[in-house]
Amino acid sequence: MENKTKSGRIIAVMLAILVVILAFVLFFTMNTERINEQNAKYLQGSTEQSARRIDEWMTDSQTKVQLLASMYEATLASADDASVEGLMTLAASLNFDYVAFSEKGGLTYDDRGQEGDASDREYYTQGIEGESGVCATDDSLFYGDLSVIFYTPLYFDGEVVGVVTGAYREDSMENFLATYFFGEQTSTYLCARDGVVVAHSSTSFSDVGYAQDLYFEESTTSDITRADLEAAFHNGTSITFDYKGNAGSGMAYVMQLPSYDWMLMRTFPSSITDGMMSRASFAGLVFAGLVGLALAGVGTFFLVQTMRQRKKLLSESEHATGIVNSSLALFQRFAVIDMANNTYEYLKDEGIKDDLPRHGEYNMFRYYWQMRFADPEEAERMKEMLTPEYIQAHLTEDVSYLHLEYRLVDPETGEVSWNQASMLPLVRDASGVVQSVLMSVQDVTDVKEREIANHNALEDAFREAERASKAKSDFLNSMSHDIRTPMNSIMGLTAIATMYLDDPERVKDCLTKITTSSRHLLGLINEVLDMAKIESGNLGLSEEDFDLPETVESLLSIMTPQINDKHLDLKVEIADIQHEHVVGDPMRLQQVFVNIMGNSVKFTPEGGTVSLRIKELPSRIKGSGCYEFTFSDTGCGMSEDFVKKVFEPFSRANDSRVTKVEGTGLGMSIVRSVVNLMNGTIDVQSKLGEGTTFTVTVYMKLREGDDHDLSSFQGLRVLVADDEEDAAEGACEVLKSVGMDPDYVLSGEEAVEAVRRAVEEARDYVAIILDWKMPGKSGIEAAREIREIVADDLPIIILSAYDWTAVEQEARSVGVDAFISKPLFRSRLIHVMKGLLDDEQEEAASELEMLQQTDFSGHRVLLTEDNSIAAAIALDIMGMTGLEVDHAENGRIAVEKLLDAEPGHYDFVFMDIQMPVMNGYEAASAIRAAAQGRGLDDTTIDPRPDLGEIPIVALTADAFADDVARARAAGMNAHMSKPMEIDLLVKTLKEWL
Repeated sequence: MENKTKSGRIIAVMLAILVVILAFVLFFTMNTERINEQNAKYLQGSTEQSARRIDEWMTDSQTKVQLLASMYEATLASADDASVEGLMTLAASLNFDYVAFSEKGGLTYDDRGQEGDASDREYYTQGIEGESGVCATDDSLFYGDLSVIFYTPLYFDGEVVGVVTGAYREDSMENFLATYFFGEQTSTYLCARDGVVVAHSSTSFSDVGYAQDLYFEESTTSDITRADLEAAFHNGTSITFDYKGNAGSGMAYVMQLPSYDWMLMRTFPSSITDGMMSRASFAGLVFAGLVGLALAGVGTFFLVQTMRQRKKLLSESEHATGIVNSSLALFQRFAVIDMANNTYEYLKDEGIKDDLPRHGEYNMFRYYWQMRFADPEEAERMKEMLTPEYIQAHLTEDVSYLHLEYRLVDPETGEVSWNQASMLPLVRDASGVVQSVLMSVQDVTDVKEREIANHNALEDAFREAERASKAKSDFLNSMSHDIRTPMNSIMGLTAIATMYLDDPERVKDCLTKITTSSRHLLGLINEVLDMAKIESGNLGLSEEDFDLPETVESLLSIMTPQINDKHLDLKVEIADIQHEHVVGDPMRLQQVFVNIMGNSVKFTPEGGTVSLRIKELPSRIKGSGCYEFTFSDTGCGMSEDFVKKVFEPFSRANDSRVTKVEGTGLGMSIVRSVVNLMNGTIDVQSKLGEGTTFTVTVYMKLREGDDHDLSSFQGLRVLVADDEEDAAEGACEVLKSVGMDPDYVLSGEEAVEAVRRAVEEARDYVAIILDWKMPGKSGIEAAREIREIVADDLPIIILSAYDWTAVEQEARSVGVDAFISKPLFRSRLIHVMKGLLDDEQEEAASELEMLQQTDFSGHRVLLTEDNSIAAAIALDIMGMTGLEVDHAENGRIAVEKLLDAEPGHYDFVFMDIQMPVMNGYEAASAIRAAAQGRGLDDTTIDPRPDLGEIPIVALTADAFADDVARARAAGMNAHMSKPMEIDLLVKTLKEWL
């Protein structure tokens, strides 16, 4: 009997072990099938999503290339204008690895200056025939690597004149196609229809050139044959197959891009699947072992645990029932989800159509809602969160509920709503794993939208406040840097004028330069006062007529004192300047020049050289000139790392040679911003210890200059002496442009010999132009010897970039007649030559002479000005012209004076703006209203038609563009800014009187 009992126990144990083994085998088999099925779906879904993304990227890239060609086509003046330089300016904002342009014939340039012949390339032959598209090559023209190239023809007047291309190189394609499954990188291939690999996801798979050969072996277990795979590529159909090759083994999925004749192939390596199966098998083994070890004490343990769990589940059930009963009216839907039996049942199903039953399989429940989530990403997230595994893993014994937030879209109306679902456990098994839950759903769209709106509003307010604060700080700090330079010039020139009070010419020159620097300083102050620009952080450009020579002379007037203080050598030259009269913003342009040359002076040691070269380049913009300004120095230079960030705000080199130099580090950032506003470019080249070169290229509109009669200059011989051959040749080119016959020499000694030889050969020069500073014999010394050879009426002119007043007295004493500042502009040369060679040429009148020569006797004007000092100055200046001037202290008094006076008593009104009682805008409006019979304080008066015609000109410190517009809107005829400029005053009076 005992043996039978023992045998029965052994049989029972063996049966138990057999059941465990069979259960494990069954678990492993089902788990393998499930994992393979899930991975296949995951691979297919991932590939389809990537195909859509790649399709959109290719369409976007093609659009960019076509837009680039269209924009460039609009700038062409002729078919010959088509070249890479203009195109690259437009292409700077695109994100291609490189952009190229192919001319007819195949000559191709890329945006890095490389050249090649693309006549045998597919994109050239297709593009030159007028087609747009995309192609791939494993041997790109300039880099010899794999590239995907988007191309489109460039037209002019309906004719193809070239091909524009944008390309992505191998590295970019690798990054773009890179894909990771569960932390492991997998291979993705972009293939042609014949299976040739166009691009791949990383270098580790770069040896795959043909998809069918390397990723298919008929010896594998796949039901797909090689013929099936080749047919799928040929027909552009989707297919899943097993692969085995040099890059490993696994599962692959192929599909065609939606809009292109290319295929996308992605693999799911078997290493990932094996890992998932290994983990599942290990979990099964561990579970089986634990079951076997726990058989001995499971009875007692489960009995106690079941009693405790039953009490807890009963409590949770009562709690859930209470929530359901009390919240039935608050929530839209309630459902009981039984994960153990894979079922669901709705207790309340508000908002659900008849297409979802009140109860059924949980898989159907999940699929129904998965199709209604707002976007694929949300659907993928919620697909995972609604799985029994996720719910059981997160709804542990320590967690009493789960919250899920998601968006649903109504398939009929397209409206999107926010929903919040809560899951509470109803039943747990003996081990505490939840088996069924109560799911309650509430529409929280209103709350969520308010929450998002408040969050966005706070973020916008924070960013706006931060940006405004930074813009103010940057702008005000930059002004401290810019204001210092003209202020130093004013203080230095004032000190010089004080020391030469007995020399009127020297004082006059200092005052002229002080005026120049003061105007520059006034422009900077105007920027500080423009609060709109401080708030926005943006600087605008004005458009006014100006002359390049005046701007350059102003720059040299500001910078020369600093250059002299450091004993630097200044070199200034021009090359082929055809247009000196332009339209633009001279203040902004001078701001750029002062910043760059100021840095050159600051960082160049004593004895060094600072150079400026001005050149006019061929312009591709009709009606505009292209000007290149090159600033060079022999200073301390910059490192390669600092050159890359020299235009960043607050950037300063970490170098002991520059740390003691004052500056905010904002100057070059301002320079780049201004140059960008001018549609220009700025480049920098520098080397430590050797110096720096900045090249600024800007476009400015052209205007007609003054026409001069140059017939008297034709064939006249002129001698130029300059120790720099480039400068001498440049001066000769300018002389030739006005019809003269120039010669040049490179020293003072040669100049004396050339003059002596000309006199002996009876081929006299009509003028001599000498550089001031030449090695050996200076211009002054050469002039002394030349004056002994030639007659006193032969003009001798000194040419220099330095201050003329320093040597004027000595130069006059040796027979020098005039001075021309470097660089030698055509207009300046004509002015000086006419003054020396034409007897009828008159010297420009001074401001005092201008007032004394103007006679406005018999005219009466009304000056409206509340500041007594400003009024006194204006009365004195206007009185010099013969005007009779009446003064009104504010706008109301001015209107009363006009109303009390007889029609025609006043011929003109100057109107200040900021005044007490009634400002200038209100006064101008009241004057114009009087013409219609409306008096002050809306009283009715007899119409005064003369007050509708009388000229009113604003004379005010409100000098910005919006101030001018507001003055005209109030009825004023013109606008003059303070301080009063004499020439503008005379011009305005002549125009209206």
